[in-house]
Amino acid sequence: MSAARRPVAEILAEADEIAAWFENLDPSQMQQVPVSEYLLRRAARARAQCEREVESAVRKARADGATWCRIGGILGLNEQEARETYGLVEAR
Repeated sequence: MSAARRPVAEILAEADEIAAWFENLDPSQMQQVPVSEYLLRRAARARAQCEREVESAVRKARADGATWCRIGGILGLNEQEARETYGLVEAR
């Protein structure tokens, strides 16, 4: 599953924002967190991104005529679970 393509200008603008953040970073003002907490936060962000990709793929699959039964089978859910979990994403 591939992520939606972003315009180059958007990617470059985000890169500029990140670069500016690093240039203005004062390490003495940074809060230190345990590695385990950092890893948990990173995993939570990755899970959220994956869920956005799944929702996008569900919207596309439904638009292409896939049934809830088929979508559920792919996602390891039954038809009802798939519909209840992702039914609202169709409208977005």
